[in-house]
Amino acid sequence: MPQITTWDEFPAYPYFPNVLRQAVCGERVMMTRITYQHEVTVPEHKHEAEQIMLVVQGRLWAKVGDEEQEIGPGALLIVNSNVIHAFRKLSEEDVVFYECFAPIRLEYLIGYKGPDPALAMMTKRP
Repeated sequence: MPQITTWDEFPAYPYFPNVLRQAVCGERVMMTRITYQHEVTVPEHKHEAEQIMLVVQGRLWAKVGDEEQEIGPGALLIVNSNVIHAFRKLSEEDVVFYECFAPIRLEYLIGYKGPDPALAMMTKRP
C-alpha cells in the first residue's frame, strides 16, 4: 500500500443496515471513515480498542460513559478501552465521521475471516 493515498482508494462496504465503512491501517493504528445513511441507531457497546472520533457532517446523539449530548461537525469523542458508548443519527443529511482505533480492530479489515463482534451485537435480538 502506498504511504500517501486518498479515501477514494478504499471501497466503502456496508457495515450494518444504513452504514458504510472504509478502513485503512498502519502497523499499530487504524482509521475508518463511517457514513450513516437514513435511520441509524448503534446500541450501547464496548471494545478493547481505544477510539477517537471526529464528526465532519451531520448531527447525532452520542453517549460515552456517563456523558450524553447532541453533537455535530467538529465534535471530538474520546472513548477509552472498554467504555460503553452508543450513537443515534439525528439529521436528515448523512452523518460522516472519522475514527482512529488502537490497537487495530482486525474484524474491520476486508477479507478478515473471523466473525465481526460489533455486527453480531447489533443484529442480536433481545
